[in-house]
Amino acid sequence: MYIVLLSGGSGKRLWPLSNDSYSKQYIKLMNHDDTSSEEKCSMLQRVFGQLKTAGLSDNTIVCASDAQVELIESQLNGKAEVAVEPMRRDTFPAVMLSCAYLLSKKGAKEDDVVAFLPVDPYTTIEFFNRIKKLGEYIEQKDGTIGLLGGVPTYPSTKYGYIVPEKGDSELLKVEGFREKPDEATAEKLVADGALWNCGVFCFKLSMAAQWLAKYGVITDYDQMMTDYEKLPKKSFDYEVLENWKEIVAIQYNDIWKDLGTWNTLTEEMRENSIGNVTWDGTCENSHAINVLGIPMVVMGAKNLVIAASHDGILVADKHQSSYIKDCLSSIKDESKYEERRWGTIKTIDNDEDDGIKSITKRIKVVKGKSTPYHMHEKHTETLTVLSGMGKLSLEGTEVDLMAGATVSIAAGKAHAIRAIGSDLRIIEVCFGDAADDDIIVSE
Repeated sequence: MYIVLLSGGSGKRLWPLSNDSYSKQYIKLMNHDDTSSEEKCSMLQRVFGQLKTAGLSDNTIVCASDAQVELIESQLNGKAEVAVEPMRRDTFPAVMLSCAYLLSKKGAKEDDVVAFLPVDPYTTIEFFNRIKKLGEYIEQKDGTIGLLGGVPTYPSTKYGYIVPEKGDSELLKVEGFREKPDEATAEKLVADGALWNCGVFCFKLSMAAQWLAKYGVITDYDQMMTDYEKLPKKSFDYEVLENWKEIVAIQYNDIWKDLGTWNTLTEEMRENSIGNVTWDGTCENSHAINVLGIPMVVMGAKNLVIAASHDGILVADKHQSSYIKDCLSSIKDESKYEERRWGTIKTIDNDEDDGIKSITKRIKVVKGKSTPYHMHEKHTETLTVLSGMGKLSLEGTEVDLMAGATVSIAAGKAHAIRAIGSDLRIIEVCFGDAADDDIIVSE
């Protein structure tokens, strides 16, 4: 069985830490299953680690946008291939593209089963064991879609529900779906044996061709990249599940939670704060995340989530925090933090004075890694080394980099930076128009 992690969403419900380029699933706020580890991990890293424990990671790929590829490779150390969406078009096109990738690039067979998972569930290893069991059932059935349904612990109005037919079999025939019902309806659904929709579905790869046929698209990955716009911008639920007759489900009866909002995420944090945060003695049921590197003082906070980053500051009632997307339409998305396969970039100042544009960035190049060989068309840059040692390749010439060294690089000059012996930390100041003018140069 193959596994696809759907990881292409923007995840703005965790703003200001998440944005279009640094989505919620990549923010390192989670705890590893190993409670002895103090190091934080992202949702993607946590789920992939659980897949590894369950023996499923070797056949796992990630489906995401091109802008997220470096981030995924960095967080998973290149252990999972990425099916790259040419553009965001919801989950139906993403699912079809992933099927094409498995068939065209991974050597998968049409009779092979593929399971699709979100990257933001908080769950246990048993969740993945049940996915394996579901895959075994689907292997024996043609033309059938399998779902994993969580046994509700309360009548939630935040989740969708799978409504199965009555029966004692482990494999339940699905009668229909109910999306985020009101409280009275949720209570009746739970009483009637409905299951939380965990967002997991699986089927045989051969089924993708028939769903694509009506749009004139085939299961060839390279061709689908060209034809991607032909596919409707719809979710897999609405395009396929709502209309498919042969759907079955099995139960999962253990911890499961969608960590898509600040409210649900903070419930699973071991600490009530991350970063430089000082609390007074009057705060209750509140959490604060501060990545600014400056002090935050919280007084009298009750049921609040407070998050501060270079992209903005959020102060919200926990329950109200789930509606944050409604407030972001007027806020320009300008990410101040980027994670690349070679290190990180943090924008600490963006200014224009007397017609002169300047951007100041703090850059870390990880030991043994190198930035791509590239140049800038419209801006010059000055590098000041804070710590570490490295090499600057500049137009075919190598320059030693060490603490205190300063180097200026003119526009149009190809260069790359490599860290040697330890991580290399640099302050970079760009002068001129630094927007989208990077050009990768073949060495």
